[in-house]
Amino acid sequence: MAPPFVTMQAALPHTDPAPSPRCPHAPPCGGCPLITLDLDEQARRKHALVADALARFPLLADVPVSPLLRAPAPTEYRTRAKLAVACAPAGDDGGAAVRVGLFLPGTHDVLDLPHCRVLVPGLRAVAARVRDALAGAPAAVARTVLHVDLRWSRAQGQAHVTLVSTAPAATLAPLAGALAASPLVAGVGLRGAGRGPTPRALSGETVPLAGDQTLLERFAGATFELSPGTFFQADPGAAEQLLPLLAAHLAGAGAGRGAHLYDLYAGAGALAIPLASAGVAARTTAIESVAGAVSDGAASARLSGAAVDFRAARVEDLLGAALPDERPDRVVLDPPRRGVPAGVLAAVGALAPARAAYVSCAPLTLARDLAVLRLHGLRAERVVPVDLFSLTGEVEAVALLAPAPPPPPPVVFRAGDVLVVDKPASLSTEFPAGRSLVARVRALPGAADMSPAHRLDRGTSGLVVFARGEALRRLGAALEARLIQKEYIALVRGIPHEKGTIDRPLKDRESGKARAALTRYVRERVAGGHALLRVRIETGRLHQIRRHLAGIGHAVAGDTRHGHQPTNRHFAESLYLARPFLHAASLTIPAAALGRPAGDPPLHLVSPLPPELLLVLEALEART
Repeated sequence: MAPPFVTMQAALPHTDPAPSPRCPHAPPCGGCPLITLDLDEQARRKHALVADALARFPLLADVPVSPLLRAPAPTEYRTRAKLAVACAPAGDDGGAAVRVGLFLPGTHDVLDLPHCRVLVPGLRAVAARVRDALAGAPAAVARTVLHVDLRWSRAQGQAHVTLVSTAPAATLAPLAGALAASPLVAGVGLRGAGRGPTPRALSGETVPLAGDQTLLERFAGATFELSPGTFFQADPGAAEQLLPLLAAHLAGAGAGRGAHLYDLYAGAGALAIPLASAGVAARTTAIESVAGAVSDGAASARLSGAAVDFRAARVEDLLGAALPDERPDRVVLDPPRRGVPAGVLAAVGALAPARAAYVSCAPLTLARDLAVLRLHGLRAERVVPVDLFSLTGEVEAVALLAPAPPPPPPVVFRAGDVLVVDKPASLSTEFPAGRSLVARVRALPGAADMSPAHRLDRGTSGLVVFARGEALRRLGAALEARLIQKEYIALVRGIPHEKGTIDRPLKDRESGKARAALTRYVRERVAGGHALLRVRIETGRLHQIRRHLAGIGHAVAGDTRHGHQPTNRHFAESLYLARPFLHAASLTIPAAALGRPAGDPPLHLVSPLPPELLLVLEALEART
């Protein structure tokens, strides 16, 4: 029997030309930057965002991008809003005493939005109730409220209001009572108390103040119980379009009684619960690290009668180090905007699922991650853009993946018994044996007995030399004698001197003894308060570049082992970096090391920065 949401797919997309809605707040409000364009032009731009992101990565050149699935309603669709609040004596700026809306672009001045076109009417009415309640509260109380987080339930016809404030709960109790007196308000909570002068508008624990602290919502035929801080799609009507796409794809390739579905970064189960109810797989496991979302998801699964096993765990911990004992044959990835770490993507590929899907709200990180999945045996058969954020410049996209042979490593040089390849990041040089760079090189014609003359860390990309027989011994001796010059490109935290030499012994991992280590660098350029370096190592110690640069206070961006974790988080969340920014960019090999006459010119090989690192640099320089 087909799931109840499958029949919705044909009805929701529309192609009739339609003008963009008008809004009394635009300009100056910047919340809907595409509102001046007609809906057809908006659809073209959102499709182009996805297509252009995929075009950056050569491995995705053959991936088709389907037409955009448009939102069922371009206005009055948003059921959740995080709004800024400003309270001032009436008339001091010529406006209202209480403003509830968004910051004006580039400022912290709040623009009041009583007639916002994207909020559902009930949420606009609740925002008006917040204005009135704040206007009637003592000024000393009202001014402590800096934000409100509003969530509307289509099923209940009510909202939950979260006040974001530094004031204690007792101080805000009368205000909460005034809000809860409205039949449109199911409950009121407080976020930010006891957290210092800066409240947390987007996350954190919510303290109950009045009324119910959960809302019931109907989504894709399932019933959800949602706490105030739990993430859920802001446009549930548009988000329901994702389910037919996922169900049809995941149900293929022998799904049924024996299939096991993993939903990674599952949140409260907005995908897992409807898919389980539709019988896409016999077993469904939802993995989520946020405890509140796991609790809501488990409660929602019970309410919906869906057999979903919710597990509170970080996906990185579950898949990053070792494969789980149970091997799912269906995988859904629905990560936050920053995307998925390369180690998790490699582990998903190693699971070799018969079908997989990736749901993303950020086309650039989606494209970056699809290229990594392609390396690990999962190819995107198509990508479908979906408009979940009507009138804005944002777009959701769903990638539907199936197994495919991984591409061979790019060969940069080959002559006789010597072969040089360009190693992608996320591939280990030697381990695990069947999925390593070595295994892929040996699958090349005539290279079955090739071995690496040196190695790169899993997260490092760039040039690696392979050889056999006497050529391997000769190259090994040249490397040991430091006759082969290797240069790396690294993006580091902060701005070091224009050039420098790091001469610091490093402990050997096996013997524990300190061994001489020498690294030289030249600063190539500065962007966004960080520096791009060209680095040459005169010795070959384990993680030498990463350890040396971290030791002088300029850790490699994205280096989770030796780096600066706050910097890594910033680069992951805002600048698209999901691996260490370290690339083996050039090799200079003397002729004698290649078995040629010593007087011949050396062989000089260059590897350009891969597209995922170019993306980081572009984002950093654009911010600068």
